[in-house]
Amino acid sequence: MDVNQKTGFIKPESVASEMPNLDIDSAAHTEPEEQVTAHAQRRKRRIFAAGGTALVGKGMMLLSNAAIVPLTVRYLGAEQFGLWITITSTMTMLVVLDLGIANTLTNLISVAYAKEDRELAGHYFATAFWMVSGLALALALAGFLAGGRIEWGGLFHVSGAGVGPALTRSLAVAFGIFLLGLPMGLAQRIFAGYQELHAANVISGVGAVLSLGLVAAGVSMKETLPWLVAGFAAGPVLANLGSLAWICLHHKPWMMPWPSRVRRMHLGAIFHSGSRFFLIQLAGVIVFNSDNLVISHYLDPAHVTPYSVTWRLASYGSSLQALLSPALWPAYAEAYARSDMKWIRTTYLRMQRGTVALLMVVAVGLFLGGKWVIHLWAGQAAVPSTLLLGLMCVWMILYGITINQACLMGATNRVSVQAVSSVLAAVANLGLSIELVRRMGLPGVILGSILSYLIFVVFVQSLQVRAILHSPKRECAG
Repeated sequence: MDVNQKTGFIKPESVASEMPNLDIDSAAHTEPEEQVTAHAQRRKRRIFAAGGTALVGKGMMLLSNAAIVPLTVRYLGAEQFGLWITITSTMTMLVVLDLGIANTLTNLISVAYAKEDRELAGHYFATAFWMVSGLALALALAGFLAGGRIEWGGLFHVSGAGVGPALTRSLAVAFGIFLLGLPMGLAQRIFAGYQELHAANVISGVGAVLSLGLVAAGVSMKETLPWLVAGFAAGPVLANLGSLAWICLHHKPWMMPWPSRVRRMHLGAIFHSGSRFFLIQLAGVIVFNSDNLVISHYLDPAHVTPYSVTWRLASYGSSLQALLSPALWPAYAEAYARSDMKWIRTTYLRMQRGTVALLMVVAVGLFLGGKWVIHLWAGQAAVPSTLLLGLMCVWMILYGITINQACLMGATNRVSVQAVSSVLAAVANLGLSIELVRRMGLPGVILGSILSYLIFVVFVQSLQVRAILHSPKRECAG
């Protein structure tokens, strides 16, 4: 990617040259003014429809997760709850093992939707589905061969009779369910590509409720840690399995992933774009999900409790932004395929300004009342220090700003430089978190994330967003 050496800004023409990998430019075509306006209005309707259902779906998820925390804290105790959180967050880290194929599929289906080509969408999905299924099988074999050779008790800094075997079983169960869920999760990408996130939001809410029900059943039956981990992990997988069956058998039968629909020509394009998303996802996993492992290893699992509960409360504030953000990615991708840059610019700037205003209000409320809420919600063992709470508020605002930038870049496939900067941020984050947790305790972990993100991510994303918004693609009314 070419960068202007005098200004430091990425040249728009060099950024635009990345797009043919996904055939997005080939989808652009001249349309009458009334059609452009109609497309813009349809995008707005679907974004707000997604926002409305997200309020329901995310509300179900938030309430379910909020109920799970005090339930499991009181049942498991601080140490085992710390293990439970660490295991489940570790499984979240492994989502990168799809090699970025899921994110690529969102863009591909958005392009096929812009072209109104059902057959192409079906080929894209079938190819991606079997690629991810093959990866899951390979990972299962690797896990089987390597899992028994790792001393998990030492890695998680736990000891005591029965704790080691229970931890090993919990990890095995969680990993197995995660692998089953990899191809099932692509159902969400179909909804995203067709700008039908209202359905995906409801399904995500159902998955969260299923997780709560299974965890509550385990607690009522006095089950052990592996059962609770399995119940929590299985809820979303079951919901995605049901949604995929509904899509392929009824809603969009042309998406049925028959092996005969796999196209060799799409393998390279999916892998090429996916590899860049993979680097970004891998870096994001380290930035967002390594904290609990660092705390558990360098302090002890009990310290994970106040950190993770505070993080979760801060993420609830950030989730207000997420009511619209997931719907913006496919909308941006489809608008870019139609060269509607005016709509993209207007929508992005409104979203960014609204995000800053909203999260500043939420952050002030969280800082003033967060300790009281956490004490009431999860007990004294989960109450953070004032410094940790304040840094979480700073992180919440910073993350909200950059997620809008990343959404626009991902939708337009501007990810090459972002991938490099994200890897650098991840390395710096891990090093800073380890050093600062030794010096400062818990607050050092989130401070490491803030510093690495400011240095390596915020500046680079700002340059790329500027390049996108000043892209030389054709102006459209919107």
